[in-house]
Amino acid sequence: MIMWEIVQSAWGIVYYLDSAREPKYLIIKRHALSGKIERVAPKWKLQPWEEMETTALREVSEETGIPINQMRMKQRIWTTSLRSTETKKWQLDKDVTYFLIEYSGNPEDVKIIQEEWYIWNHKRATIAEILSLVYYEDIRELFRKTYIIIKDQKKKSDIKKDFMNKLEL
Repeated sequence: MIMWEIVQSAWGIVYYLDSAREPKYLIIKRHALSGKIERVAPKWKLQPWEEMETTALREVSEETGIPINQMRMKQRIWTTSLRSTETKKWQLDKDVTYFLIEYSGNPEDVKIIQEEWYIWNHKRATIAEILSLVYYEDIRELFRKTYIIIKDQKKKSDIKKDFMNKLEL
């Protein structure tokens, strides 16, 4: 039995709130090593000297051109292990950690940087669009989870603002 290295990978699920205070997500269209065309969140392998959070922020910045200072790490969402029974070169065993990242800049300024050959497009998408565009069910479920987290945080923020306003009266 051949033992493969388990690759550590970080994904950055990036969102911003639109003018109606609804979350919109940034996803990229890319060629997967398998040959499929996928719509995914920016991601890549952990470098030996990096923390997971740093990798997620760096990759989002590299793949979208968003300056790191315009992103805020909200929370670690999930870690999953992907194991393959295939022996093809493009099959990797990996542990993937997903982070929710808030973008504070102007969404119109986001441009894909074509330094990486497999990325060619991005989209600012609502949760409904995400659920129709993302191929993998587990990733769709992850976006659903982030939507609930964002809406819950917004609700708590609104309650706090309302309470503070009442104190000022």
